[in-house]
This record gives sequence, C-alpha cells and structure tokens, in this order.
Amino acid sequence: MDLTLLAQLTVSGVVVGSTYALLGVSFGVIYATTKIFHLAHAVAYAGAAYAAVWSADSLGLPFWPALAVGLIAAVLLGLGIEKLFYAPMRRRNATLLTIFLVSLGISVAFPNLLQLMFGPENQTLPRPDNPTYGLGSVTVSRHDIVTVAIAWLLIAAVATFIARTRFGRSITAMRTNPTMAEAVGIDGRRVYSVVFVVGSLLAGVAGLLFTAKGVATPTMGLQPTLIGFIAAFLGGIGSQWGAALGGLALGLISSWSALYLQVDYGPVVVFGAMFLVLLVRPQGLLGKAAA
Repeated sequence: MDLTLLAQLTVSGVVVGSTYALLGVSFGVIYATTKIFHLAHAVAYAGAAYAAVWSADSLGLPFWPALAVGLIAAVLLGLGIEKLFYAPMRRRNATLLTIFLVSLGISVAFPNLLQLMFGPENQTLPRPDNPTYGLGSVTVSRHDIVTVAIAWLLIAAVATFIARTRFGRSITAMRTNPTMAEAVGIDGRRVYSVVFVVGSLLAGVAGLLFTAKGVATPTMGLQPTLIGFIAAFLGGIGSQWGAALGGLALGLISSWSALYLQVDYGPVVVFGAMFLVLLVRPQGLLGKAAA
C-alpha cells in the first residue's frame, strides 16, 4: 500500500467528509423535527451559489459580501418553501408522501429555473488566492483548512443551540412528541420556521464552500442533498453529532475507496456503507433504538 497516497486521501476525505457532515446536520435538523423528506433542500444549496455569483457579477460585490448575499438567499429560499408550500399543506392535513412529492417537484423545477435565468454554462465565483501548504508528503490548501474549520464550528454551534438553549429544547420536544409539545404552549409553526432557517443556512454554507473552489451548475444541489440524507440516517436521526460523524465517515470511506476502485464507484461505496451500518444498527451510529 502506498502510504503517501493513503495520507493524501485521508486529508481529502476529512475535507470532503466535513462538508458531508455539515449537510447531514442540515438535512437531519429539518427531517427530525418535521418528518418531511426535504428533497427541495437542494434549492438552498444551489440558490446560495447562484445568488453569490450573481451579486459578484451583476452588482460588483467583493468576495465576502457576495457570500453574505448567498447565505441570505439560502435562508429565504428554504423558509419560503416552508411557508408557501409545506405549511399550507400541513393545515390541509396533507400526508407526508404528498408533501414529499411537492418537495420532489420543487427540486426538479428549480434547476430548470436556474438554467432559464443563467444559462446551462458553469458559473464561477471570483475568489481570492488559494495557496497550498505542505505537511510532509501531504498537500493541503487554505480553502481546505477553512472548509474544515467552518463546518465543525457550525456543527458545534447547532448542537449546542439545540442541547443548551430553551428554544433548542422546544425543537427537541417537537421532534419527540409534537402533540404534547403544542399542548404545553410550544408554537409548532415557529419551531418549524427556525429549523428551516438553520438547515437552509447550513446548506447554503456548504454550497458556497463548494462554489468557492469549484463551479456552480443548475443541478449542483441534488447529489449533496442525497448525501446529507445518507449522513443523517447513518449517524442517527435526531443526533447532530451522529449526523456529523456519519458525514465524516462517508467522506473518508469514499476517499479511501480510490485506493482500490475507480472514482466512478464512489456513490456505490457510499450507499454500500449506509446499507451495512444500518443492517447492524438500524438506529444509526449514535441514534437511540426505538423503545
């Protein structure tokens, strides 16, 4: 085994896994509370990237203000989907399957809307220099370091918010027993709005971290959303650290698989890892077994 290659793949796996961890927490915090399979989460991811690109190109904003516009767009898009689509359907007692189908329709329509507005070409965000640093035989870029730091700081902040604050305990109560939570005075509509804001913000950050090094495409949000779903279930629904651990594990496993498999087999490895873990622990890595 080439140890130098293994070390480089490990570093790459940690970087990619950190974004997967962020996506797992972002998807999990919405799903665990609302039970909505929010496939339209892809809208916040891609919307943040395109809003940042547009503000930089059309408004001439510098890099950091453009990112701020992207984050605002992600939050508004996620909250808008909740208020304009999901909330009215809940009031009409729509089933979760019906809401999922609406979410699926939004996730299909939005890339087409982006293509109509911006064209099918890849969009790039003007960005600062990205120097690389050598750590022995391993190379890491400044963007990689920033990605890992931002991802885990946000994950820790969300986990602390839910575990230590009064409103976080309201989120936990709605996730555990929504009927009882509303009976004791917790405003379910407000809780749902907050989890969509938090989840969409995290998805927007992930989308911007990707675009700051890569390119924006109309369909860029779908695969990350599916990875976030896998990470959330792999780690255990309702556990922010579990979702983060699941995302990190997926990143490392996917990266290490390049030692023996072609890159095209990465998605197969990811789904295979989820299947094997859930076969042994149906509740996920850090999830609690059903009573």
